[in-house]
Amino acid sequence: MNSKRIFGIVLVIGLFLSCEKSDSVSGPGLDNALIGTWQRAESIPSGRSAADFRYFVMESTFRFKKDATYSYTLDFYGFEDENPNEIIGSSERIGTFEVKGDRIFFKDIETTSWENGFNPTPQTKALNGQVYENRFEIAENILTLHYISYPADAPVQTQMSYKRVE
Repeated sequence: MNSKRIFGIVLVIGLFLSCEKSDSVSGPGLDNALIGTWQRAESIPSGRSAADFRYFVMESTFRFKKDATYSYTLDFYGFEDENPNEIIGSSERIGTFEVKGDRIFFKDIETTSWENGFNPTPQTKALNGQVYENRFEIAENILTLHYISYPADAPVQTQMSYKRVE
């Protein structure tokens, strides 16, 4: 086989493979794909040991709006064995966001929080407008944020995924 024919076959195979359908979103328009509400819920243990654990649900919600504002809400529900549908605490952070490529830049403006037992009256605090970034991707209506968390001993690459709810 001559080299032109081999090149032609490789080109056709390459074009065929590049036509594979993908549900992930990338490139221009990623900021528009982000608009909407994204949520995750997880069961969190509370107690001193596994024998003492009682579980409650923490629901986290991102809301991204077309005007480049966002809110991030954490709602804490009662223990599974005691008022599991009652919100017993909540915090909300609001601010603005900007998308550049596969990065989202958050600028926090204020936070409001309350908790039934210790702080039942919502308290709002202005934030310093610090900007921080996360790499993100959207695939099959799942938003995944990649960031670095700082536990006590060293930075750790972390990711959280949220399902589109509207």
